[in-house]
Amino acid sequence: MNEGVNQDSSHKWLQWLSIGQGLKWCIYGVLAINFLFYVFEEADQAMLLLDAESDWLAWSAAFKTTIDELGWLGLLLAFELETYWLANRSEAKRRVNVWLAGFRGVCYVLLAHTILTNVNSAREYLALPAQPIAQDLCELTDTDSFYRFNLDYQSITEDNCAALNPSEPNYRVEPGVLTSEKGFAVAGWHTWIDLQDAIAWIIVVLAIELSVRLQNLGITKGRFLMLAQVARLGYGVLVLDGVFWLVMGHYLYAFDQAVWIGGFWAIEHNLKMRRSTLDR
Repeated sequence: MNEGVNQDSSHKWLQWLSIGQGLKWCIYGVLAINFLFYVFEEADQAMLLLDAESDWLAWSAAFKTTIDELGWLGLLLAFELETYWLANRSEAKRRVNVWLAGFRGVCYVLLAHTILTNVNSAREYLALPAQPIAQDLCELTDTDSFYRFNLDYQSITEDNCAALNPSEPNYRVEPGVLTSEKGFAVAGWHTWIDLQDAIAWIIVVLAIELSVRLQNLGITKGRFLMLAQVARLGYGVLVLDGVFWLVMGHYLYAFDQAVWIGGFWAIEHNLKMRRSTLDR
């Protein structure tokens, strides 16, 4: 009788584990597709705003999210290898440890680019004069100028200049880019959300990084559980950021946030499975 109950429990456990692994790989696949969306989106925007005379810093800033996503995908791959594929293969793990450490280092450099870019954007925004510019947009139709609102850029042309901002004063948010008074305030919110979102993600991933190190040492209590709480606090901030993007109508960004949270949930799921083995 007991043997039958144990077999039934084992079957349910394996079935649940199989579903969890399938969901994990679905999330990873969506993240890869999502990465391609950002590549094409930022390439289009770069072609609109930059030219051959733009320096490499301007180009790297234009592809900020692409570089960021590339770093996160690489880090997710490293964590997946370490917490799942190599978790019970100590010999193989020892052979690739140096390679994994170097690979993660490159990923963190890519993520550091995002934070530096966001810090620079915040500094530039704070340095902007918060006074309107008395300039008719229709005077800028032949000057390669743009109008921006809620991250949407439009070339200022004779066909749209009168309709873009007919009654409000204009504010400068970037060289050659103007917006309305409301658009100037929205740009500030975007700048702040981008900066603290990048910092929140770094806090989450460092908590996971340290959790992996502790678990590799067989530590699954005390500091390990404290790091889990830190990660949950970071996730809470990231969820609020996703709600912001949703409210602002950037559904791709909100979806991206949700899927990335799911991606790192998968890593924590791997840690949980490994921890259950260590605690037996």
